[in-house]
Amino acid sequence: MSYVPTLSILAAVKAALEYIPHPTAAGEKLFERVEYHDNKRLREALTDLVIIKQRVALIVPGGDNYQTTREGRTYRSVRTSTFDLLIADRSWTRGGHEASFGGPQNIGVLAMKELVVAHLVRHAQLGLPHVVLQPEEGAHIDIADDQVKDSPGRECFVISYSTPAGEEIINPTAPWPTAN
Repeated sequence: MSYVPTLSILAAVKAALEYIPHPTAAGEKLFERVEYHDNKRLREALTDLVIIKQRVALIVPGGDNYQTTREGRTYRSVRTSTFDLLIADRSWTRGGHEASFGGPQNIGVLAMKELVVAHLVRHAQLGLPHVVLQPEEGAHIDIADDQVKDSPGRECFVISYSTPAGEEIINPTAPWPTAN
């Protein structure tokens, strides 16, 4: 076995999110835009969400955790990868109720969150070996834009995920020291 590349996992998540159908508009997808953003540029991405009125999903890479155990003369290293999904509806918080709970023109971030979680639970392996997406936690957040006067911000929901991401066997090349 080997580690599943992080970019392969993120690309599969992006493809899965782009596939989710809109619950009421035939032929439309849930998200009009699915993008990657890193933590260093997250503020910039959130500002974009306020300015651009559309249903958006951002994939933010998290990190990796390695659990290594010794097995005789080798080591087994198991990797777990994490990422966050930030989802937003097109409604401004001025109509905060519809932005959160939905309305005639909006799905609402709470309903969008349910659609995303349900889809990723049904397709948790993403067609990749060793991968099993596991939702860890979620939070409803409001993103305000400090750059736009009287900006109401944007309703968003963040879902944190983790997944096993393969394992490697480490074979030391130098012999083990012997006890005297």
